[in-house]
Amino acid sequence: MVRYIDVVKKFEKKHFCPFCNEKKENMLEEKKYFYVIPARSPYTKDHILIVPKRHVCLLKALTHKELIQMHNLIDKRDVKLHKDHKNISLLLRDGLSKQKIWKSVNHLHFHLIPDHTVYVMSDEDSENRIFFDDKQYLKIADKMRKRYWK
Repeated sequence: MVRYIDVVKKFEKKHFCPFCNEKKENMLEEKKYFYVIPARSPYTKDHILIVPKRHVCLLKALTHKELIQMHNLIDKRDVKLHKDHKNISLLLRDGLSKQKIWKSVNHLHFHLIPDHTVYVMSDEDSENRIFFDDKQYLKIADKMRKRYWK
């Protein structure tokens, strides 16, 4: 496994947006404006992301149609995750990542995080997060697809 912080530094150096370059085989669901993926550097088991296909940084940049689809996906995935998890936290990540808030990708996205307290990470927590390689990530996506996308 690779450390998350090392991967993020590579992305920044190359000005690479991982969400604009997501592979279809990793997607759990794809709609016209959004797609759903497992978190590649999860806080907990079954942590998923809902990501707009269009590169935007701010929630206010979404169109009305995009907002409706976003809401529907969040609601649908929340219901599915509640089959196995008592609590789900929704975390919005927008804005730019240059501030030290451990937001690492300059692309709007939403986290659905089961059974986990959302808190401000310490430097040590952030640096010790793992990042799944392509093979591990695809296994996680396949496993989640079987459990929640029947």
